[in-house]
Amino acid sequence: MIPSAAVDFLRDHPLLRGIPDDELRNVINAIKLMSLEDGQRLLMEESTSKDCFIIWQGKVQVTSVNLVGKALLLAELGPGELVGEIGLIRNVQRSASVTAIGPVQALRLDRSSFEYLAKLSPLFYESVLVNTRIRMIHSMLRKATIWSVIPDAELRGLAEITTIKKVTKGEEIIVEGAVMDQFLMISSGSIELHGQKRRKTVLREGDFYGETELLTDTASSHTLIAIEDSELLIMGKLEFLTILDYYAPVRQQLIEFLNMRTPHLMERVTIAFGEESIIEDNESLPKAKDNWINQLLWLVGGFLVLSFLALFLHSQWWKIAALIVGGVVGPLAFVAFVRNQQLIGFRQRRLGLVFVSTAIVAIPLAWYLERIWLFEAKASSFDFSQFYVPLSVALIEETAKLLVCVMLVRTRKIHFLMDAVVFGAAAGMGFAAVESIIYGWVHIDEASSLGMLAVLWMRALLSPFGHGTWTAIATVGIWYASSMHKHSNLGDGKPWTRGLRAMEMFLAAVVMHSLWNYHFESGLMKAGAMAVVGFIGIYLLFSLIRRGRKEEFHALNMLNPTTHEAIRHDDQVKPMTQELYCEGCGSLSPQGTRYCARCGQALRVK
Repeated sequence: MIPSAAVDFLRDHPLLRGIPDDELRNVINAIKLMSLEDGQRLLMEESTSKDCFIIWQGKVQVTSVNLVGKALLLAELGPGELVGEIGLIRNVQRSASVTAIGPVQALRLDRSSFEYLAKLSPLFYESVLVNTRIRMIHSMLRKATIWSVIPDAELRGLAEITTIKKVTKGEEIIVEGAVMDQFLMISSGSIELHGQKRRKTVLREGDFYGETELLTDTASSHTLIAIEDSELLIMGKLEFLTILDYYAPVRQQLIEFLNMRTPHLMERVTIAFGEESIIEDNESLPKAKDNWINQLLWLVGGFLVLSFLALFLHSQWWKIAALIVGGVVGPLAFVAFVRNQQLIGFRQRRLGLVFVSTAIVAIPLAWYLERIWLFEAKASSFDFSQFYVPLSVALIEETAKLLVCVMLVRTRKIHFLMDAVVFGAAAGMGFAAVESIIYGWVHIDEASSLGMLAVLWMRALLSPFGHGTWTAIATVGIWYASSMHKHSNLGDGKPWTRGLRAMEMFLAAVVMHSLWNYHFESGLMKAGAMAVVGFIGIYLLFSLIRRGRKEEFHALNMLNPTTHEAIRHDDQVKPMTQELYCEGCGSLSPQGTRYCARCGQALRVK
């Protein structure tokens, strides 16, 4: 039996007024008292729905986990509030967790008693339905959409003007060319977008549609079809524009989406928005990942072992193994280092494809062109003390390496400056790896293998100053000249300015490459020239990396404004460190990011 004070509390509860005493007594007899201490869980998210609770004494916090695994505070509720009713009404798993803040007394109402009360009192049931609808929409808005940055109390008002629409598999939601007067958000299911001359795109929980049309007064450029039973949150055009006018962070966030997806429509935006400058404070940039160090240690360790085996066992197979590993140890470590500087990267297999493809294409092409251009001479007869020879070699090799990069940087997925740096480094180092193996092969038949190993170790140590750096710089030049760059956050002026920048970078790579290969009269001059070229190349590369990281950080901040959650107990959420994979474009984003800064689709933890 529950205490008499609790019985009086229930009799005076606004939702239970008007229910006859004898009927209410039957319900009260089925109610059980729950006592909780600070931090104890009353309900657990994703658990089975069997009961709901009326808070009698104390306060609880209602929390949930969003798509990227971050704990969100949905509400703090006190005496008289009903929790857990959403799961009972919708007959689904719990959509949130409820945790005690200090000592709490709660009255448990099982499913049969809840349904009995609903039959007895239409007022009770209707009030619960209205409250459930608002809470449910509020939870969806907080968990999976751009509105999550709006203060919680004001987000509840937004929930009241948002409607839920269920669509069935195969249903046509919007037709291409239709006038848009609504903003759509996907709360569950999958929606496919079809458009002329556009690839199919699938929108899932957390994604949205209609911001472009509403901000530019244009017709829908897609047909939307549900590819499974889905649920949408719908907001009218007037409400949508009013909210953007009031909340600058959300307005700027949507402008950034528009600039990313349809930059050609930026001039048609019907609302005022302020220009944001790129973040200049280097200290605010996140620390670069250091995973490359582990890869370097494994590669160097493996090369050391194989070097000793090749020296002492005198086996041709051990020599070949040392040759292959020695050829790739420097290039792979360098590519890993550059990739770890990137905030919004791609998976390793894509870089591996660039690494291998460039080597396969560029090495044979450069070999063929060098023999045609340099008067069909043999490589051994090239006189690198005549400057036109290293200059010709540099022009041929840098152009050959850039062939694969040209195809890459002109795609929409290569959105950021750091993309060009990373893919350029991978392309250059693929070339360098094969070149090192070829140079080592010349010495493989020497009795002690010292000549081969000396060549490999020397080229491994010098690899950061060579092909990878030069091609990264030249690839950034292509990116500057491409149509993609003019919509970047690092916009650097008119087309001719970008073209001039591209030419400067390509020529810088060619000149550094030429001086690196030039045979000076003395060894001291040669070493000095290589040191100067290496310093200049690394300086330029790190300048580009610093600039590229600022651009990425700016894009991440604009699309994912920081939110702070004052949660007392969030131990149900395990800290996550892995990067988030975007199903839309294949990018890897930092943990905690809600939207991909490359394509704008919602991210989610697998």
